This record gives sequence, C-alpha cells and structure tokens, in this order.
Amino acid sequence: MSLSALDKIKAIEEEAAKKIADLKQEAASDLVKKISETKTLLADYQKQYEDLTGKPATGAKAARVRLSPDQIKALESKVEGIIKAADGISMGEIVEQAGASESAVRKAVKSLKGITTKGSKATTKYFAK
Repeated sequence: MSLSALDKIKAIEEEAAKKIADLKQEAASDLVKKISETKTLLADYQKQYEDLTGKPATGAKAARVRLSPDQIKALESKVEGIIKAADGISMGEIVEQAGASESAVRKAVKSLKGITTKGSKATTKYFAK
C-alpha cells in the first residue's frame, strides 16, 4: 500500500512537531542553566560591591547609627579641626575626611561657633573665623 500525499504531509508534520517540542525542551533547559549561572555571578558581584563600599548592593538602607553624646562631641571637634585646617572646604570633603554620615556632620557643623559659609547649596564652602 502506498502512502497518499496527505499521509506523507501528516507524517512530516508529526515529525516536525516532535523535533520542535524537543528543541523547545532543550532551549528551556539551557535557559534554566544560564539563569542559575547568572544568579551565582550576580551574588558574587554583590559580595564584591559590599566588600568595596560597605553598603548593601540590594538597595536596602543600612541601619541608622545613633551617636552617643560623647561621640557627637568627638565628631564636632574633628569637624572643627578639619574646617580650621582647610581654607574653604565643601560638605562632601568634610564628610569624607570625618568618616561619618552626612547628616551627623551637618548637625556638627550647625552646632559649631565660629564657622562661616560662602556660596549656596552644593557650592557652599565652610571657613573658620
């Protein structure tokens, strides 16, 4: 018995459908493997970022650090020394040299007497009288 053209078409379609299903399964397996490798790589990058900066890479905010009165006084004297040593210094530079949070340094600068400013907003420079 010879196969008709329609039977040949159906056989080819079934074979093609089976090959397509196999290829889709293989592609899905490859993608799962790539996702797993990428997650591992991302975790490694996050750890490297945290080691370099000390900040979490996930975008989560670090816990708020509250300074004791002794720590505040020490920070104030440190900031005062930084400002007196420099001839006009920006807030960012003060924060960098003091090694404290910007809000803590800003509070310390506000509480100091004998500090003058020139400029406004980001261009503000701090001077000792």
